[in-house]
Amino acid sequence: MWPIAKQTLKAAIRYRFVVAMAVALLVIVFGIPLLVKSDGTAKGTVQIVLTYTLGSTTALLGIASLWMGCGTLAREIEDNVMQMVAVKPIARWRVWFGKWLGIMLLNAALMVPTGLAIFFLINARSDSSELNEFQKAKLQNEVLVSRSSVREAKRDFSISRQRAYDYALLVAEEKTQYTEAEEAFRMSVTGPEHILSFRPDYPRLVEQAKTRPLPEILAQLEKLESEAIRMSKASYEIVLPGQDRFWEFQIDPDIVDEVNQKPVYLRFKFNADDEYDPKSHTLWFSIGEGTSKRWPPEGTFKQMRRGSSAFHEEELPQGIVPEKGPEKGLMRVHFVNQNSERPIIFLMEDGPMILYHDGGFGMNLFRGLLIIYFWLGLISAIGLMASSFLSFPVATFMSLGILLISASTGTLEQIIDEGGITGVNHETGTKDESSILDAAAIFFARGAVKITKSIWGYSPVDSLSDGRTITTTALFWAFFAIIIVMGGLVMALGAYMFHRKELALPNPTASMN
Repeated sequence: MWPIAKQTLKAAIRYRFVVAMAVALLVIVFGIPLLVKSDGTAKGTVQIVLTYTLGSTTALLGIASLWMGCGTLAREIEDNVMQMVAVKPIARWRVWFGKWLGIMLLNAALMVPTGLAIFFLINARSDSSELNEFQKAKLQNEVLVSRSSVREAKRDFSISRQRAYDYALLVAEEKTQYTEAEEAFRMSVTGPEHILSFRPDYPRLVEQAKTRPLPEILAQLEKLESEAIRMSKASYEIVLPGQDRFWEFQIDPDIVDEVNQKPVYLRFKFNADDEYDPKSHTLWFSIGEGTSKRWPPEGTFKQMRRGSSAFHEEELPQGIVPEKGPEKGLMRVHFVNQNSERPIIFLMEDGPMILYHDGGFGMNLFRGLLIIYFWLGLISAIGLMASSFLSFPVATFMSLGILLISASTGTLEQIIDEGGITGVNHETGTKDESSILDAAAIFFARGAVKITKSIWGYSPVDSLSDGRTITTTALFWAFFAIIIVMGGLVMALGAYMFHRKELALPNPTASMN
């Protein structure tokens, strides 16, 4: 395999592919900082430069990997070069895998100097004499750093049909006192199950489903349960005028002393009944109620003006995390909506969260580049798989189609939300009746979304620009999902197709030299 890999790398150098790619990467790394425009702040400039530089580098190397994957094997088959290799005492899967290794060696040779150039360029910009000490500290604490995040424990929005049925019957009794067992049962009920207790038709439908499980009865039950889940989530996310909301974040008690030595940040994003509102909204936050560490002082709230539909970070006082007693590492965030008219919405997937320092920018950049490298490995494998049984133009077209479909999750998610692909009621946005075709489309869409999100769902570029830690766990799962699972399947299919490929067929377009 290694001789094949070396030959692939030498061929790329011989055709000056490496030189062309190196020049293009240099233009990206050093040219983008001169072209992009930011919000005028040093933090914004570095974030945009980092995002555009890494994004452009990933796109360029991705295209190059696809081109190499489609070209290196298909061209050699078309030019009758591969026949000279196939007659050697070497398995074809070794030839295929050697080609992939050669492309990955080329990617590594291009990514290492590019990553070093980005690292030193960003650090040089952050240490520029044009920046004052405040701007330098902000960069070092919020961008050129590795910060872990702590989220609130996930809320339980599940529904047990039997438990929801029993609870609805208990509520219907209208008791004023409950036994110890009944009180424990009431405490175990989730939000959606509590909402279903207000639907008098729910117990009746459950009883009918037990005796006569007709499709229409089951459909009504599922509709009621999905509505209950949606309402329960909305009641947690929406803070109406005059209402408040609490979040609790538990930091590992063993690292509290280290966390308190660096700034801690509250990161949040809110919506105000609109997609984008350039106007600012007034927010009121308080940290640490019920603990020995408060911000601001007892009985007051920090008033701030922020724009909706964008992430914000608020630096908290150093040492804000409780370091003693049963509340050690526990941070309570209290929000009050004192607006007279407008509700404030905090979507669960967008936070809030607590950020704290846990490492440096260099190692975080290295982990981010590794995930990008895994992407390139999968793209190379897709190109090689297509070229194992197709000509170069057709293999390129097929590979691009696969990548475009895998990246287009919006359409697939719409199929899932609408319940199929035919007969959507435009007033309700869902289907009135489902067919076998709809069920097959939903099954395919769910599988495709799950696969694509496991591959492309995590963006190391976004984490790096926000100064957030790319964890070792995330790195491991990226390697497992991208290289082992998906890459392994593509490699197995490509090696099999190449093994079945008839190389001795006459090719009128082959070179006669």
